[in-house]
Amino acid sequence: MPNKLPSATRLLLIAGTGLHLATALFLGSGGAGFRAGLCVWSLTPYAVLAVAMRRGAGIGLFTGALLILLLDAATFWSVFVVPSNSTAALNMLVAPLWNLLLVAPLAIAVDAWYRRR
Repeated sequence: MPNKLPSATRLLLIAGTGLHLATALFLGSGGAGFRAGLCVWSLTPYAVLAVAMRRGAGIGLFTGALLILLLDAATFWSVFVVPSNSTAALNMLVAPLWNLLLVAPLAIAVDAWYRRR
């Protein structure tokens, strides 16, 4: 039976990219430069995992892509669907930082460890 994790991981990365492109193009406010910068900042964790996939995608990268997408979806929900306060939009800046500094490196480390096992 073929390994379906690379395809599933790619699908998660594409879904996250679509979420951020739609946010930047259709829902975001501010100037074009700010929206483009926010889009690039938000897509950076996805790009890190995409580069890591060049060695193949295991359970670590799949889990990392899933966690990044879930955090981004929760952020989208808290900012655009049910904003609870006036500073909810700051989550759009903080979520990529968590993804980039915590989730992506852990996913890559778990994937590398799992491959060596």
